[in-house]
Amino acid sequence: MTSARSNADGGSTAKAAEAAPRSASSTSNSTELLQTENEELRRSSKYRSLFLSRLAHELRTPLTSILGFSEILLSQEKLTDAQRGFCERIQSSAQQLQAHLNQLSDLAKLESGQTKLSGDRISIAEMIRDALPALQRSAEKKRLKLVRETAEDLPIVISDRARVRQLIYNALAYAVSRSPEAASVKARAEASSGGVVITIVDSGDPISEPARVGILMADDNSSTGELGLCIARQNVELLGGSISARNLETGIELRIELPIRLPA
Repeated sequence: MTSARSNADGGSTAKAAEAAPRSASSTSNSTELLQTENEELRRSSKYRSLFLSRLAHELRTPLTSILGFSEILLSQEKLTDAQRGFCERIQSSAQQLQAHLNQLSDLAKLESGQTKLSGDRISIAEMIRDALPALQRSAEKKRLKLVRETAEDLPIVISDRARVRQLIYNALAYAVSRSPEAASVKARAEASSGGVVITIVDSGDPISEPARVGILMADDNSSTGELGLCIARQNVELLGGSISARNLETGIELRIELPIRLPA
């Protein structure tokens, strides 16, 4: 029996020894496959960013001409009401397209990593105050009320002024685009243990997946507001913060957390 047990143990050891190289080979192949896939993803992302950047650049020149000529036409006093309406429609559509192109250009820069951050002293209260007038025209078209509530003890944040300005504007624009007529959009800011928290509450419909708000997927048919929120998410993560959403009884609440200073 001892001999039989010894033979069995020897056979198990031999099988284990044979299996070890196969296991190591399998792990090596998996690692190589993963590295290849990651390289393909990086290459695809690079080409997509390059395409978006060139697309925005090529379309911006003719679009600027369209906007310029529509402004000249609208300045004419002899236009009939119908002609003026057509010119205003051309101008409005061109402005919407321009907003899309600007966002595509911003998205391409963020994805390519071509961003340099500056450490500016920023008042979040002033940033919110300055962003609201830029959205006033869009809000008036829907008879929306824009409400600002900022705490008096907000600390000064050391961050990139242009990025903070853009993410606050984009988050507010998303809330305005979602809200129905004669509703309201509220922007609040308060101090937190690590910096500042900005909450933006709209009056739109609930969203199905709050956890993926601001995440642009390949099959998304995104609106200008949703694309802007995608850029806002990338900006706030670049600044070391976070953005989240939750459904309320009416509308959703966007919560943006910014650190007191940029990460090292």
